[in-house]
Amino acid sequence: MLSEEDVHSNSYADRTGAVIDRQTFFGDDCDEINLGNEDTPPSKLRLNTSTDTESTSPAVINSIEDHDQYHDNHNDHYAQISPEPVPIKFNIIIREFEKRGDGMNAYIVYKLETEVSGVVGYSKTHYETWRRFSDFLGLHGKIVEKYLSKGIVIPQPPEKSISALTKTKTNSDPAMSREVGIQRARHLERYVSRLVQHPRMRNDCDLRDFLTIDSDLPKAVQTAALSSFGVKKIFKNFQVVFSKMAFHMEEGDRWFEQVQSQIDELDEALRKLYTVTESLVASRREMATSGEQLGKALSMLAACEESTSLSRALSALTDVTESVSTAWGKQAEIDNAKFSEAIYEYIMLISALKDVFGERVRAWQQWQDAQQTLSRKRDQKTKIDLAAGGRNEKSDQLKAEIEETVLRMDQLEQHFGELSKAIREEVARFDTDRKVDMKKILIEYMESMIHTHTEVFR
Repeated sequence: MLSEEDVHSNSYADRTGAVIDRQTFFGDDCDEINLGNEDTPPSKLRLNTSTDTESTSPAVINSIEDHDQYHDNHNDHYAQISPEPVPIKFNIIIREFEKRGDGMNAYIVYKLETEVSGVVGYSKTHYETWRRFSDFLGLHGKIVEKYLSKGIVIPQPPEKSISALTKTKTNSDPAMSREVGIQRARHLERYVSRLVQHPRMRNDCDLRDFLTIDSDLPKAVQTAALSSFGVKKIFKNFQVVFSKMAFHMEEGDRWFEQVQSQIDELDEALRKLYTVTESLVASRREMATSGEQLGKALSMLAACEESTSLSRALSALTDVTESVSTAWGKQAEIDNAKFSEAIYEYIMLISALKDVFGERVRAWQQWQDAQQTLSRKRDQKTKIDLAAGGRNEKSDQLKAEIEETVLRMDQLEQHFGELSKAIREEVARFDTDRKVDMKKILIEYMESMIHTHTEVFR
């Protein structure tokens, strides 16, 4: 077992602090040093801020002309030092989809239109590609394999639904297939948009090929609804749960403890909100259907009414009922597309964020396993040296294994520190995006409600 001194020296909260803390690049000494002076020591070298253009600047600003001259001279100076970055534009829209094949071979393909500028690797500003759902799942598998172990939060694609698969392959009703296609197109558009928003994943070669190659991609494997990949994922989740129970991680970083608690609370609150929004959408759809039925009944009553004035009144009431029914039907679809689905997307993002925290726990467990292995090998070497009265072949072999284990433990410690640092950055980015997105979601919801009530009261 490790001594108290070893345990203290291997405390990841202390060791990762050296990785997480930023270095200070400039000291307190702000004296200007001329680079042309050969006597200046290297440690004191600083850029001389005086330029030829500044010599023409007025010493005292007494007029608008003096201010403009001073402003222009300094603008030129800073423009030469730090030019403005090229603005990045990356918009992805799924405008069309179509059903291809017949029977059990039927599938839906989606047309992705990409507008991009200012991103390395994209030679054109506009791309159009057709992709099927399995292509999205194949892309997700590649992205997870590359970036999850590095602490990057990867958005989750829509789940492969058995009911949607059945409607696509066995249902001959075009309206039913169109409903499935429209809903899935929105989910896929949100998923790809999340990928390109990330500064590291937007330059990924697999994502670039997915968006730019006009031809069909190689068929993705393990994307079936009940594939071996899905079964392995279930077993992996069970393995994570059992490992947490058997090898509990005592969180030594207060920041991570607070963040995980906040994320759990946010997840619970969003799930409750999502349940309410689903109920709201269902109620409005039911109200729209009931209003439509009421309008038909009033229309039949107006047709058989002998009193002309009463018939006209019933006809007017029929028109109002149908208009209100149509307005609430539109509002139900807007609530589903822009409110309920947006909330569900953030629930999936929180799930992806929890996956990153789980990756950190696994990295910590691997580090602790390496420490225990090192302690065990040292004990074995000590026993062998005492029993043999000196070094022998077995002792030399254990010495080499100990050196290898120490190297591996240092690598795992460094990986854990880098992973913790990356997760901090991802959490900060998630929190910033969440505030902007939630504001946008609520504003769009309120604007749609105002528009609907305006139509109802007309």
